[in-house]
Amino acid sequence: MRLLRLIGKSLSDVFEHLLPFMVASVVWWLCLFSVVLAPPATVSLFAFTDPRRSIDRPDWSEVVHHFRRRLWPSWKLALATIPLVGLLIWNLGFYGGTDNTFALLAPLWFVLLIAGVAITLDANAVMGLTDVPVGEALRRAAFVTFSAPIATLVVLLVILLYVLVGIATIVPMILFVPTLVTTVINRLVLRQLRIDVLDPLTPTEERLREEQRNRASKGR
Repeated sequence: MRLLRLIGKSLSDVFEHLLPFMVASVVWWLCLFSVVLAPPATVSLFAFTDPRRSIDRPDWSEVVHHFRRRLWPSWKLALATIPLVGLLIWNLGFYGGTDNTFALLAPLWFVLLIAGVAITLDANAVMGLTDVPVGEALRRAAFVTFSAPIATLVVLLVILLYVLVGIATIVPMILFVPTLVTTVINRLVLRQLRIDVLDPLTPTEERLREEQRNRASKGR
């Protein structure tokens, strides 16, 4: 139930900020095609879709500032994660389904691939949300992945569904899928790291006291 609520809140994050998130998705795709700007753009997209900034959404000058600050750390993170994921994919593609002795390791490689993809995504989210160094981002990402394996698998399946629907329909892939992915991962990371996300619709203590005073005055 908590996991369904998490996925629902991530969808709400996107549709409550539809226009800026659509623009952010398009900018991310443009940076992705440049290759050089892809890692900092990815970390910045996680930061931009931070649910804790649902009211005070970062403006573009702040986004550019953080983008420049994250340029080298994000590349270090990419170099620490993407080659390993790529190697596992290559091993599965080359040895999987063959008579080679190494094919016996295919199930292990598949499990490691899932863990590697999850840690890579979570580490980008951790860096975007908390602005920690690469080593700490990887450590926290591993904690998130292995402390909630079932939730991680479900989130990965949800992401796969987003991607498949996006590929089939093209336009949503460009406008919605990047932020749909980042918002659901952000929610999972913040939950597992026990970082509170305040609901802007939840009344503050001051507002609650004021409502109590109003009810008391009407009851007299």
